[in-house]
Amino acid sequence: METRLHTHPLAATVRTERTGNTLSLVCLQCDRDQYPAHIAGARLEVRWYTNDDYNFHYIETYPDDVWQCRWDRHQNPHTQRTHFHPPPNADSAAAIPDTPADQHPSAMLTRTLANIQDRIESLWEME
Repeated sequence: METRLHTHPLAATVRTERTGNTLSLVCLQCDRDQYPAHIAGARLEVRWYTNDDYNFHYIETYPDDVWQCRWDRHQNPHTQRTHFHPPPNADSAAAIPDTPADQHPSAMLTRTLANIQDRIESLWEME
């Protein structure tokens, strides 16, 4: 995932964190030039775990607000194991109906990056 993010057209920088000897976080700082001027920044934080659970957290920052959403796979008493926390504040969870529960994190990365590209296009359309 780290290598894919380094070479992705959205990438400005990529930072990683380790838990012990295991890579546990990859953070993609998105290229500001791809966003309208009123957006202060955007990033994607990707975490995954040894039990194949994951968390893909997309965050846009504005001068006085944050817009965020999250794609997760973990046990959740309120919805399916694989679920989506919708924008603008990612505080609720809904099942992702077309995502297989066993979807590998690398496949979810591809899907998430496509969703971010769609979001950027919609931001420019609103300009």
